[in-house]
Amino acid sequence: MGIFKKSEKDLAALILRVGFGFFMAFGHGLGKLQMLLAGNIQFPALLGISPTINLILAILAEFVAGIMVMIGLRTRLASIPLMITMAVAAFMVHAGDPLFSSGGASKEFALLYLIGFAGTFFLGSGRFSVDAIAGKR
Repeated sequence: MGIFKKSEKDLAALILRVGFGFFMAFGHGLGKLQMLLAGNIQFPALLGISPTINLILAILAEFVAGIMVMIGLRTRLASIPLMITMAVAAFMVHAGDPLFSSGGASKEFALLYLIGFAGTFFLGSGRFSVDAIAGKR
């Protein structure tokens, strides 16, 4: 069974899912959803896509997929748009920013989220999840 017991992997999956999913959904995605609903769209145009469409895509990833990861609903599938969004944030939005910063913009947080969601992708939902309750993990 490797160096970790199945129960330890399930607990690790739970901690990563709830932690990263919660902070992404409510720390980032909810604010973007509120921005869209208020009609105050201040978002970059990336990859030739309008700011409004990019904002909607970010909301779908950060808020919707973030909640899916948090509760363990199709965790691996939901982690993919989150990893893509964080890669875009790190390497396009923050392309000119340093890796680390003591107060300004940097790539650091986007890369930390990218690593966290890579972890949820590889660990999956685990036993303590909606998928496990529904018998689909």
